[in-house]
Order: sequence, then C-alpha cells, then structure tokens
Amino acid sequence: MMKLKNKVQSLKQTELAFILLETVHWVDAVIRKGQSLKTLLAQSNLPDSVRGGVQDLSYCVLRYWMQGCFLKSCLIKQTVLKPLLLDDLLTVCLILAHAPDRVRYEPYTLVDQAVKAAASNLDTIAGKGLINACLRRYYREQKKLLKSLEMQLEFILNFPRWWQKHLQTQYPNQWMNFLKIANTQPPLTLRINRRKQTLEGFLQACSEQGVLAYTCGDFAVYLPSAAPVWQLPGFIDGWFSVQDLAAQQAAPLLDVKNGMKVLDACCAPGGKTSHLLEIADLDLLALDVSQNRLQRVHENLERLGLMSDKVNLCVADVSDVKAWWDGEYFDAILADLPCSASGILRRHPDIRWLRKLEDIAQLSQLQLKILQALWSVLKPAGTLLVVTCSIFEEEGSGLMKQFLEMHQDAMPLSAPGLMEPLASNTYHPGNDGFFYAKLKKNNFIL
Repeated sequence: MMKLKNKVQSLKQTELAFILLETVHWVDAVIRKGQSLKTLLAQSNLPDSVRGGVQDLSYCVLRYWMQGCFLKSCLIKQTVLKPLLLDDLLTVCLILAHAPDRVRYEPYTLVDQAVKAAASNLDTIAGKGLINACLRRYYREQKKLLKSLEMQLEFILNFPRWWQKHLQTQYPNQWMNFLKIANTQPPLTLRINRRKQTLEGFLQACSEQGVLAYTCGDFAVYLPSAAPVWQLPGFIDGWFSVQDLAAQQAAPLLDVKNGMKVLDACCAPGGKTSHLLEIADLDLLALDVSQNRLQRVHENLERLGLMSDKVNLCVADVSDVKAWWDGEYFDAILADLPCSASGILRRHPDIRWLRKLEDIAQLSQLQLKILQALWSVLKPAGTLLVVTCSIFEEEGSGLMKQFLEMHQDAMPLSAPGLMEPLASNTYHPGNDGFFYAKLKKNNFIL
C-alpha cells in the first residue's frame, strides 16, 4: 500500500494524469457510493487550482456518464473491467474525448496522460496497454462510434431509465427537452444588491475590468463566460449574490413590506433570505436544520451588509414548531422546501445518480409535513409562498392539491405554476426549473 501511495504521489499535481485519477475517484464516490459532489468538495484537501480542475472534469463526466459507458461497450467485450478503477478511467477518458460542450484535449495528450494515470497505480499497471489500445481505436473509429451513439436515445439523454420514464409520463411533450437542457452547462447569473449598488453601476464596473455582463432582469446580470465570483468587481463589498433567474422570483412574489414579521423556512444557502432583506426592513427569522449551512448564511448576510438585530438565524427542524416558535404569528412565510432538486440538474449533475424513484414520494410527504407546521404559525390574512426547485408533479401541483384538500382556509392567490427551464442563448441565460405557489390564509372557513 505504501508503494501504491508513493506511485500516485509521484505524479505532479499539475499533470492531467493526476487530475484524471482524482476525477475517477470522485465519480466512483458518486456513482457507486452515493456521495454528493458538494460533500466531496467540502472534504477535499487538494489545492484550489487542482480541486477546480477535478470539479470541472467531474461535472462533465457525470453529465455524459452513460455515453461514456456505451462507447466503452463498443470497444471492449467485458461488461465491467477489473479493477473498477481501470473501468472508470477508460470511461472518463472516452467522455473527455468526445464531450461536445468543452474544449477537448489533443488525442496524443489524452492517450499519453491516460496511460500514465493507469501506470501510476499498481492495481492498473497491467491495464495501461488496454487503455492505450482502446483510446487509439476510438480516435481511429470516432465517426462510426459516434454515429452508433446517436441512435441510442437512452444513452444520448444520459439519465437513469426511471428519470426518463417518470418525466415522459408527466410531460409527454417536454420531457426530452428538459433532459437535454439538464446536460448543458449552466450560466452564471448574479443578483445585484440594491442596498449597495445599482445595476448600471455594476455593469460599468464590469466594463472597466473587461468583464462581459448583460442585463437579464430588474436586478439580474448574466455573464456569458463564467468567472470566479471573488474576482468580479464588488464581491467583497457585497454588491451581488450568485442566484439563478428563476430563484430570483421568490422574494418579489412574497411581496414583503417594511416592518413585517417574516419566516424564511429551510433558508440555506441564503440567497432568498438576503433577497428578502434587500427588498425591505424585516423582523426576520431564518431556520435551517444544519449549523454549518446556517453559518454560511450568516457569512453571506455579513458580506452583503444585511445582518441586524432584527435578523435571527436559528438551527431547528422546521416541522418541530414547539422547538423554535415563540408564539408570535408571522405576516409572511417563505417555504423553500427540501426536494429532489430535479429542476437544477444543470448545476448539480450528480443528482441524477443519487436520487431513486422512491425518494420522490418520501420527499413529497416531508414537504407536506413542513407545510402543515408552517401553516399553523401564519397569521390570518398572511401569505405563504411555497417553493421547490423541482419539476416533478409530486413536489409541485400534486403537493398543492393535497395541501388545499386538507386546508379549507387556504386560498391560492395565483395558479400554482412551474417556471420551466429554458435553453440558454447569448443574451438570456434561461431558468432553472422552479415551482411556485402563493397562498393566503383566510380569516374564516367556507
């Protein structure tokens, strides 16, 4: 084991071979062990430069995993190579050889570094010849192989079969477009902090730094080329937050006013929390079950200049009302419910491999339980905004149907609806898939 460790460490961290091996380990942790990329990022001790490269490749590979598996099946007879590290390394390299939405490596570079990655690990030293032969054959027969791939719809869409069937049932005319969009790279969309900067002022600052940025909403900016946010003008000074255009609809929909007592349930990572506070001076309680996530909310509010003695962050299970409620009812509640995250797959390509069909029904029941608790602390005539970043009906219209059947004092202020994801173009970033429903609590029951 010491020899193996030394072998891997002999690779320079700047080498593609090293990044390939780290990517293989991350992808294996997602596909076979059920770990999220967010967890892997948090636990990684790689330097920032290397971690960024591994993250980028991992996102790409998870978007095209099934396509890589199909190409591998065309090149070798075995269903799965042993050891698994060798199997995954070949799959990863085939994806990088053909992924359409990224700059590709030169064939010689990819083959050379893939072989070097295989040779650096004692478990795969016998397989370096196989890696070399398969990749060289892929480049010789690329046109024929990709033509075969184009005829395999299940592999082209790159989703587990249950995702495809479930969405096809619920959206017979749109399901395929939803999945294709989920395989695209998401845009970088910012929300300007109106308490710190104007839209025009931020665009001018970007122009002076040579950063391309376009307006895509009243306080929204779209960057066609992603950049580290800390390098953008005004990040430290709290000029903006990163938030998708669809998510930016939440706070305005709640229609808060100065002095209102507001509850932000399940608030992390805090984008909607800060948006509410940018719009109005509120007596705000923000809840989340995770201390670590709530700490990040606090840090973001501090950076944006929004923390005050009227803002209270509390670690709590929102469904356990007795543990956190002081007996004073709320004028408005934002219920950003835990969900499958099926509407934000562009940003989290690992979700398709982590979720199971049975998770959807379980999440729907959890959502209903949370809404029941929140409804009990809402004032008569108060407003509840229900939000999920999901495109599944069980977490949207189906959830609302159940809730409204149970609460005769709940009146929809508008028809519940899905903000469907849109294909990106040069000047409009498109949306993630969000569901919104706005309810008013009647003073009486009909």
